[in-house]
Amino acid sequence: MVNSLATSFGLDFLLFDDKLGGEVDTIRNVRQGVWATEKEKKRYEQRVDYDSAPYHQHDNYIATGRRDKSRHQAGKLKDSYRNITMEAGDKRDLDHVISAKEIHEDAGRVLADMDGVALANQDSNLQSTQQTVNRSKGRSSIDDYLDKLPDLISFNELSLAKDRQRLNGLPRNTPEEQHKARQLEDKIRKTENKIKKLQNIDPEEMRKRDKEAREPYDQQINRAYYTSSKFLKQTATASGLAGLKMGTRQMLGLVMAEVWFELRQQLPALIEKIRNQFELEAFIDSLNKTLKGIWKRVQARFSNFLTAFKDGVFGGILASVTTTLFNILATTQAMAIKIIREVWGQLVKAIKLMIFNPEKLAFVDLCKAVVSVLSIGSATVVGSMAYSQLLPLCSFPFGSELAAFASALATGVITLGLNYFMLHSSMAQKVWEFIESIMPHAGTVMKFQAINAELDRYLTELSRLEFNLDASELEEFSQALTSCNDEIQRSTLLHKQLAKRNLDLPYGMGNSASTREWLASLV
Repeated sequence: MVNSLATSFGLDFLLFDDKLGGEVDTIRNVRQGVWATEKEKKRYEQRVDYDSAPYHQHDNYIATGRRDKSRHQAGKLKDSYRNITMEAGDKRDLDHVISAKEIHEDAGRVLADMDGVALANQDSNLQSTQQTVNRSKGRSSIDDYLDKLPDLISFNELSLAKDRQRLNGLPRNTPEEQHKARQLEDKIRKTENKIKKLQNIDPEEMRKRDKEAREPYDQQINRAYYTSSKFLKQTATASGLAGLKMGTRQMLGLVMAEVWFELRQQLPALIEKIRNQFELEAFIDSLNKTLKGIWKRVQARFSNFLTAFKDGVFGGILASVTTTLFNILATTQAMAIKIIREVWGQLVKAIKLMIFNPEKLAFVDLCKAVVSVLSIGSATVVGSMAYSQLLPLCSFPFGSELAAFASALATGVITLGLNYFMLHSSMAQKVWEFIESIMPHAGTVMKFQAINAELDRYLTELSRLEFNLDASELEEFSQALTSCNDEIQRSTLLHKQLAKRNLDLPYGMGNSASTREWLASLV
């Protein structure tokens, strides 16, 4: 709990400033208006205003228009928006599937430093269609256009009904009245034709055409940005800083915990001494002893501090990279970033334990150690979630400190609970025993463990014997044994001593068959 209070809920909020979307700009985030860096945000806000002229004067736009004109005249031009071949009488327009305005305003394109005019006028983004469809679509995206299409048709149908009603009531007595009637009739025909063209739109084919344009567009932007030196540099910088902060947090957290443990041990005695009789010299001497005790604790665990710093650096780097990868696919919340960091902090320890196994633990014991480490990460995640829920409620003075303490307490209690349940509960014991039983060579291992235990018992009893030797004889025997140059001399000396002391061995010395038979009898 003390470690959790000093790291996750103390130093973490001093060293880290978690924010929506993380510390690295991604295409998805900036399109949602979420910027990691102020520099890129200002660059987007200061972009040049949209001008349609360059988009409609591009060489490929003009060449595509000429090519489609020839195909239209030959009766071979398909209008993918309506899924039909355009008729000779259709008025044709060349449309940007993803509108030029949308491409110009695309924050992802600006972030990737790509030319909007060139992107808009690729073959995949140019589509000839009926003039009515193109001009009603305007600068809208296809999804937005299809959403408003039913209302657009309804509006034109309402307008048509009103014009027909007006036409029925118009007088046609004079040439001027007849001229007005013909004008209204012409307007009605145009509206009918417009409604027919709009009703001919095939929404599924139109969305399919939009997908065919957007996929290469997005791929080009993603490839250009995520392989750029700007993104790689930003990612490396953010990961390096996160690693240093995480390492510093873990190391300082251990130092603070050691300081607390020493103060908890020394302060009661110091307070009791002051309460009975206060002397400045004695008080200063006690403080000096306390500070020396703290320094000795820090010195004794210096290697642990370095290890914590190193593990924290790796954990922070991996957490930052993971957060960036998540933000490429979806915008991460600030609390999610903290959870990723806490999980990686424990995962690094677990991975190190599995790879290096510094204590040379058996497989099942190693699994238990890894589970214990991961339980700390799980408990910290729960504590972090509790903190995020408690903090808004604790708006009173020292409320944030209370929320941090309660979250650290929850982390400590959950850690103990998980450790007990996953390592020591009856259910867990059955699981571990089952895993032990299905391990390869489990029977052989158990056999040698029994042999080793019997040998340990025998050697323990043997070590208690005095061999009827006094101190001088024992020293003489030790020197003689040390001076032996090979196993033969050593065996001869031991044999003489055993015969001299009338000691019986359970096996024949020098007889390998007898020794094997004795070892086999121990199982």
